[in-house]
This record gives sequence, structure tokens and C-alpha cells, in this order.
Amino acid sequence: MTTQKPMILVVDDEAMARTMASKLLEKAGFLTHAVETGEECLRFVSVQKPDAILLDMLMPGMSGMEVLERLRASPHSKAIPVLAVTAKGQADFVKQAVALGVDDFIVKPFHSLDLIARVKKKVPILVQG
Repeated sequence: MTTQKPMILVVDDEAMARTMASKLLEKAGFLTHAVETGEECLRFVSVQKPDAILLDMLMPGMSGMEVLERLRASPHSKAIPVLAVTAKGQADFVKQAVALGVDDFIVKPFHSLDLIARVKKKVPILVQG
């Protein structure tokens, strides 16, 4: 029996948030790659297509919203599921992200089981026997 491990790209400017999300996802059976900026996200996606992107919406420099807009504008990345990570009270971000085609939202601070369940809903782990 072999397991195909989907790869999740974790994008967050906060090192602790990147590390925590990556460790939780790896423990749940995913591979992860973590980057700090929107620019790094777009560079990574241009050379390797992740199975999903966990994207912080509030980052310095290129915002998560701008990253989402660019991902959806590219034929190479428009179908990649994007789960937006947002803080409570960011209703304006939610409306704009929905308009741009975000796949789901995860509210900070998130519970580990919620994160894993939402990612698995978009990217199931396939087990082959």
C-alpha cells in the first residue's frame, strides 16, 4: 500500500505561523513547503504546482489578496485550491477574496483539527493498495 502525499504551500510572513501550520499538516500526512512572502509564493508556483495553498491574507509588501488575484489570473495556477488565512473582523477581505475565487477561509487563531479538516476537504490524501 502506497500513499501519495499532496504538497501544501504555506504562505505567511510570521515564522511561528508558518512553522505551526507546516508541522500540523505534515503530521496529518501532507508534504509542505513554506514561504514568507507573496513574491516567493508566485515564484514557487511558477516552477512547481502545489496541491493547495494556505495563504495569509494580511502580509507586508504583496498582500494575500494580490497574490490570490495573480494566482487566479494565471492559467497555470487558477485551479489550485487556495485557503485564505484571515484574522477575525476582516469582513472586507472575505468579500473581496470570495469575488476573486478563494476556496475556503481559516480564521486565526485556528484550531489544529479545523485546519486539517479544511485542507483535507480540498485536497484528500489518496491511499492506494
